[in-house]
Amino acid sequence: MKRAAFPLVLLLVLTLLLGGCFGQKTPEDVVNDLSGTLDKMAGYKSQAILTMQTGTTPMEYDVQVWYEKPTNYRVALTSKQRGITQIILRNDEGVFVLTPHLKKSFRFQSGWPENNGPLYLYETLARSIIDDVERQMNMDDKQYVFEVKANYSGNRSLTKQKIWLTEDFKPTYAEIMDASMKPLVKIEFTQFDFNPTFEENAFDKEHNMNTTSLLTIPTLAQGEMQALPEQPSSQFGVIVPTYMPEGVQQRDIEPVTRDGERTVVLTYSGAYNYKLIEQRPTAATVSYEQGMPIDLGFTIGVLAQTGDNQRHLTWELDGVEFTLTGDLPEEEMVNVAQSTYGVGGK
Repeated sequence: MKRAAFPLVLLLVLTLLLGGCFGQKTPEDVVNDLSGTLDKMAGYKSQAILTMQTGTTPMEYDVQVWYEKPTNYRVALTSKQRGITQIILRNDEGVFVLTPHLKKSFRFQSGWPENNGPLYLYETLARSIIDDVERQMNMDDKQYVFEVKANYSGNRSLTKQKIWLTEDFKPTYAEIMDASMKPLVKIEFTQFDFNPTFEENAFDKEHNMNTTSLLTIPTLAQGEMQALPEQPSSQFGVIVPTYMPEGVQQRDIEPVTRDGERTVVLTYSGAYNYKLIEQRPTAATVSYEQGMPIDLGFTIGVLAQTGDNQRHLTWELDGVEFTLTGDLPEEEMVNVAQSTYGVGGK
């Protein structure tokens, strides 16, 4: 009896060992499961803290993302330094960048976020994993850790990214690094829920314009609301960017008064030719045929192609509206725009 039982016991042990080995998922299995999760989800809600160190001064955002399949998006970004909330909204009417405290909005037709999805969107992270055939995967405390290529047109120095996902494919952390593997952008997810329910007006422009500033401006203490920034007068000091591309020289600073409103035009020429226009915002809504939101670190801008090799970047800072137009590449436009932050007016 003992001799007869021994082969059965040995067979059982081998079966368990082999089952344990073959039961472990390969990176390809994990990626296939991730792709299936992405395809099957009806939407998600997330909360995260975004830290950007791509400029001279680190910037932090509180980021809230709502996504309802197939095309509804609401991204609320609150700058911790400025205490101001902006919204990127996509619905059936188009794509909008909303600045509720100024009652200001930009509207444009765009392929965003498919054409240039930011790091804080789940599908951007998932697609970067799925599409990189040279991806690397490890396990860390029951989380999948992927190292994949980064492809962000606004900053070519960002070349690699690491992404942490739970075993049910919820993101917990991500960082984008330069060629020396120095993290320049980090995002920590504090909450993530698949397939939530949304109120009927969750992606309505007017609803978000009228309620977001009240809901997301930080508080100083329990029950004490921080005051919204005061509406500035029409006068302002000239902001001169601290960055100029190599081979470019500043030519003129021309103040102009139009309909009682002061406008300043800064002209640059050389390797690139461009103008920076500074003025107080007038129109409540500005529309473009094409364009996309672009994260400048301290605010959200709108980048549009206006002709052959001509681009148009608009952003708002402390009540002044900046418009940068010319033949600058996108990355150089971002560099010029970022160098206006923290500069005193002359």
